[in-house]
Amino acid sequence: MEQVSETNYPVLSGAKKLLFEEPTLQNCLDANPSLRLDSQYLEFGQDIKALADTLQCLPRIIQNAESQSPQRPWNKPEDDYRAAQVVQAAGDFNGTLKECQTLLDNNTRFRTDANRFVRNVQWSLGVERDVGILRDRVRFHLVKLGILLKPFEIQLLSEIRQELHHLRQDVAEIKGLLTARDGFVPAASTHDPLEGSTRGGFSGQIPEAVAHRFEQALSDCPPASYIGTLNLPLQAATDALVYHFSRSTIEYNPGLDLNQRVPKVPQYLNLLKSQWILEKLENSSEVKSQASYSLWNGYLQELRINISKEFERFDSQKLEAPSEDVVLLLDDRSYSIWRTETPAIGPAPLAEQGPAEETILELELPDSSATRQSSLTVHRRSFIEFRLVTTIVDKHNKDFRHEKEIVVNTDASAIVPVYALPSQESPSPSNILISNHHVRDLNWQTLKTSGDVDLLQQALLGYRVFHSMSDIRWSINGSNKPGETGQARMQLWQHKTLRDLSQGENGLRLHQLASSASESQLQSPVHEAEQAQGQRRMTTLSGSTIISGPSMTSKVTGPRGQATVLLPPNPSVLVLFITHEGKHAFLHVELTRDVVVDQNKCNCRSEREPCSTTVIRNVHKGLKIRRYCARESSDQGLATWDLAVFRHPQHPKFNGVEILAKVKYLRLDFLSAALNSEFQAELSALEKIRGLDLKLYNKALVERRNRDGKVS
Repeated sequence: MEQVSETNYPVLSGAKKLLFEEPTLQNCLDANPSLRLDSQYLEFGQDIKALADTLQCLPRIIQNAESQSPQRPWNKPEDDYRAAQVVQAAGDFNGTLKECQTLLDNNTRFRTDANRFVRNVQWSLGVERDVGILRDRVRFHLVKLGILLKPFEIQLLSEIRQELHHLRQDVAEIKGLLTARDGFVPAASTHDPLEGSTRGGFSGQIPEAVAHRFEQALSDCPPASYIGTLNLPLQAATDALVYHFSRSTIEYNPGLDLNQRVPKVPQYLNLLKSQWILEKLENSSEVKSQASYSLWNGYLQELRINISKEFERFDSQKLEAPSEDVVLLLDDRSYSIWRTETPAIGPAPLAEQGPAEETILELELPDSSATRQSSLTVHRRSFIEFRLVTTIVDKHNKDFRHEKEIVVNTDASAIVPVYALPSQESPSPSNILISNHHVRDLNWQTLKTSGDVDLLQQALLGYRVFHSMSDIRWSINGSNKPGETGQARMQLWQHKTLRDLSQGENGLRLHQLASSASESQLQSPVHEAEQAQGQRRMTTLSGSTIISGPSMTSKVTGPRGQATVLLPPNPSVLVLFITHEGKHAFLHVELTRDVVVDQNKCNCRSEREPCSTTVIRNVHKGLKIRRYCARESSDQGLATWDLAVFRHPQHPKFNGVEILAKVKYLRLDFLSAALNSEFQAELSALEKIRGLDLKLYNKALVERRNRDGKVS
């Protein structure tokens, strides 16, 4: 076995000396809070040191066992199979260590003054990505070796006891020959060297629906050695088990509050996944064929004990498990079983999530050819800035990859709803144009379905398209004057910001959600009302902002320090896509609590007569309708037909948008009474959700006041 030491790998001694043996570095970090931005670098060194300490144990354990092991000088020395066993189980950690060494050598730039205080740490975004990849590998090796060492040492000591037993048998035989007496040969030991070791038991059961998704994921990108569930490849399956266990709840340290006892949903899922893989392994033919004293059996036994200890944290109520419904919301990628190759060190693909970004949307795009697949990934940097990446890959050429990115700041870029143009003007019914006001840069984004268009619009504007209809006749106060009536496309908006995909908040893969047959169910009034409360789980996002359904809390700084402000949910919105004086335009109505449907304004002769008209008004004052027009007519002004003016958070131009004067009511005439009933049903459903949001907001407000009262 190759001697693993700081001599072989200068990265171990370099990181240890640089980060842990110079107190001035830690003192400097304590004295300069700004340098804590680079704490990931320090944690990287801590991980390397922990791995180094663990690797140092291997030679010591083998040498200690060999020094105690009786030798048979008349036998031919045998190759040390012990090292081969542990290296096979441990995997290749040398490559990881060498890459760590290269990264530290190339990117460590500490400048010190006369007192050896660190004044500057050079740290780039590319290096941060590489460190994240290497930390993930180091943590995997660390957990794997930590679990492997105990059964390995037990096996070595058991072999020593067996060797001593055989020596005693040999001595007895020789003594019998010398004394011409019948020698007593003890019966061969049938004792299992690992017998008596603690066998952990699981206290929890894997939910059936979760186990079913694991079963489905088992055949997704399996290793070449995989031939079925009854014959899991021992090496690959054990690596997968340890990898997921290293990313499970063992990383979670609960706080004192009850709401701090629930680990991250992906961590809990990885714990369930570890248990599921272990049970599959124990029933596989390859494990059953192993000898009882095999290192692999001891290895799996130690894994079972460690996994059991994690479940005991839930039994003792030190941790609280997320609900099954929330676990099932995680995407298929979270349920993957096999450990795939980690990303290469170096420049990241553009589609990969960057530092201080959240990946909120992934959509399939129309394929450019039969062999090439296109996709769109949306990363959120803030509530007004996004990075959109289009990726094209070839099914038959894994080396082909074409990527293009654009950065969209909705203060400076117009979101043009080309899909809302009349059919004779629209280049595509599933199209959004992103236009930069300053440099006249036009980016056409063609999507597969109208559902995908709605999702991209939601990602950029913060409003979900709750319902959409076309061919509606609108009028102000029932007028027939030009500019006060016309044809329109209509959308109802619900304030609902897309969550980070890694948190599972958006449910299924979003392109599946948009194109699935269940979409109508997801938007139905009954389903929305039933599911609304379950979807309000608090989720922390970047920028110190927390979103809970359509309401949010935000940290603000005042004279007494930082505080969290609880904001009420935003009103729903009615948007009409119209033309005004030859220009593309919008009509915007906030559906506040005072805005109602007036059943007496439709001019129907009888309540029994089918009605195709809806009249919307404000019960206390005039109806506030905003109108925003493109700067120029027709195609020349298309790039300034900016839907982002009505985004959330509020756009700088919003307060300057024209408010129509003397509006008593808005009349909408549909092509049929059935379509009118459909619109009113969706409007009613949206109102119910708004009411539920207000109840949740008021409840949170009361709880906060009560909590603050107790504190004071």
